[in-house]
Amino acid sequence: MTASGSPPRVTARTAASCARRVRAWRVRASGAGAVVAGLVLVTALSAVTGCSAPAASPSPTAVPTSVIASPAISSPTAGGTPVATSGPSASAGTTSTDWGEIRDAVPAGFPLPPGAEPADLPDGPFSGTYTTSTPAAGAADAVRAGLIAAGYTNVGSSGTETGEIAIDATGAVAGCRVRVTVRPLGALTAVEVLYGAACP
Repeated sequence: MTASGSPPRVTARTAASCARRVRAWRVRASGAGAVVAGLVLVTALSAVTGCSAPAASPSPTAVPTSVIASPAISSPTAGGTPVATSGPSASAGTTSTDWGEIRDAVPAGFPLPPGAEPADLPDGPFSGTYTTSTPAAGAADAVRAGLIAAGYTNVGSSGTETGEIAIDATGAVAGCRVRVTVRPLGALTAVEVLYGAACP
């Protein structure tokens, strides 16, 4: 206010000076104490020069990081047909013979004489046919020992005048029986296996 009681006249120079002072205050002001000091300064300037204090811009409110939620990411549901980890065991077919029902293949690990190799022999049908250079008697002994070691029981053999030897045995499964026939075949020995259909 002037001595006469009327508000001071604000000239262009006065307004420019007021603006410069306010800008300088905004640059220097920091912290709560500076804000109070700045308000006092602006109030004094307003009383002297007639400048009105600029409206204080609201300070942005900090948002706690815990409030900011991350967008949820959903995992896609796996589709399609489940894949089987293992298929059914493929069992060999069977054939009827005068001896009985046999499987059309000999399982892996079945006891055979040393040096036995698969061979196509004319007689049959059989579960498997082989030849070996081991003489018939030695081949028969090896088959008997192998059947006993594999857990077969009632292992017995019978021979003929021609040198043919048949070894019969019973497996652990009810109804399982096998017959292995060895016979001379020139310089080799033929091995013919009848593996019962009831055997695993």
